[in-house]
Amino acid sequence: MDQTAQPKKVIKSIYFYLVSFVALMMVVWSTADMINIALKTLVFKAADKDMYYNPPCALPAEAAARPDVKSIPAVSVADCEKQNEANLKQQEESRFAQRQRDVVRDISLIVVGIPLFLIHWRIVRSKDENL
Repeated sequence: MDQTAQPKKVIKSIYFYLVSFVALMMVVWSTADMINIALKTLVFKAADKDMYYNPPCALPAEAAARPDVKSIPAVSVADCEKQNEANLKQQEESRFAQRQRDVVRDISLIVVGIPLFLIHWRIVRSKDENL
C-alpha cells in the first residue's frame, strides 16, 4: 500500500463519521424540539404563557398615581379591557405562529438529516467491512 493513500483514507473516514454524527444530531435535536412543542401545546399549556407578555393599558387612576411616567396614556375602562383582550389574542396568535415555524424547521431538519445520516453511515459501515 502506498504511503499517500493512508492519510487520505483517514481523512475520508473522519469526514464520513463527522457528517454522520452531525446528521444524527440534526435528527435528535429536531425530534426533541418537536416533543417539547407537543408537550407545551397539549400537556403543559401554561409553560410558555409569559414569553409573549404585553403590559396592560393604564386606567385613569393608575396613570394619575404615576406622575413620573408621562408615556402611560390614561384610557377608559372599556377601552382598556378591549386593548387587553386584543393583546391576549395577539399573544396567542404569536405563540401559535412561533410553534408552526418551529415545527416546520424541525421537520425540515429531520427530512434532510435522516437521508444524510443513512447515506453516510452506509458508506462508513461498508468501508469498515472492507478493512
